[in-house]
Amino acid sequence: MLINNMHLQNFRNYGDQKIKFMPGTNILIGDNGQGKTNIVEGIYYLLTGKSYRVQREHDLLRWEQSEFHLYGDFISKNHKIFLESHYKNKKKMVKINQVPCQRLSDFVGTINVIFFSPDDLVMIKGGPLERRRFLDLHIAQMRPGHVSILNAYNKVIQQKSALLKLSLEKSHKYSQLQLWNEQIIELGIKIMINRADMTERLQAAADLIYDNLTSYKEKMQVFYLALGKKNLREAINEYPKLLNDKLDQEIERQMVLVGPHRDDLQILLNDKPARLYASQGQQRSIVLSLKLAELELINQEKGEYPLLLLDDVLSELDRFRREYLIKFIELSRIQTIITMTSADNHQLGTLYRVEQGHIRREP
Repeated sequence: MLINNMHLQNFRNYGDQKIKFMPGTNILIGDNGQGKTNIVEGIYYLLTGKSYRVQREHDLLRWEQSEFHLYGDFISKNHKIFLESHYKNKKKMVKINQVPCQRLSDFVGTINVIFFSPDDLVMIKGGPLERRRFLDLHIAQMRPGHVSILNAYNKVIQQKSALLKLSLEKSHKYSQLQLWNEQIIELGIKIMINRADMTERLQAAADLIYDNLTSYKEKMQVFYLALGKKNLREAINEYPKLLNDKLDQEIERQMVLVGPHRDDLQILLNDKPARLYASQGQQRSIVLSLKLAELELINQEKGEYPLLLLDDVLSELDRFRREYLIKFIELSRIQTIITMTSADNHQLGTLYRVEQGHIRREP
């Protein structure tokens, strides 16, 4: 998968900027605060419908603007694909080859992308929400229907939560809550199956990568905990009873206590929680392994590597990990866009200088 051209209008600090990218490695250099990260964020948003930095599209608008546009020319399996994303009046519209998409799930996965930044260590250090987000975003790119299932599930959870907060007699609440639970079980099981399957595939792909990074001295394991259990079948079988048993607590606390919206991705290093026992370097090795595993899985699924975005990653990796990543990119011939404050000692590819929201290609 390749990106040929990117066009940003009123996105972050860009008024109207066009960029032509080259196959191989593209390096965006410039001081901090000039707009390097905004470019890779724009590409990521265009391809996934989400920002990895903020929750609200309003925060992506250029100062005093009311709408933004993103356009990109891509190539996938020798086919040209033109993607558009337009945000205005709290609404967004996406198009593929100028044809509007009714649902985001019709759009996500058209062109795949993997993003990697130093902030990804939150996958290890942070709470379950960060790990669920990582897993769901990866599944969505390979199984776009996962987005629709997640949206439907979250909507049911919101409706059940609203019911729990109403001042009704318990008997009335029980009957209505049972109806919502039926939908929650149906959708929740689909989510758990998708997540468990993808976790197994990630573990298999990341295993060899982590072994190479650590010279087989350490063991990393990743498990999806469905309802707190490693055994998916057991979790699915117990799901209805668990929901029923928690009804009184849910009514008392006015919140939904059971379901994949509270699940976690357990990451172990030498059989211990990486969040508690892994050093900073070990955590970077884990995240790097998982990111490279994502690349491999998409290549296996789609028959080509996704676009790779690296935001200030190389400066955060030690020499061995940095060289491993660069070698992986070169051998796999992955089109990569890297941001750096300086390109010294990095003769990796085409250079672009970014200054105050303007970009020019270096000779």
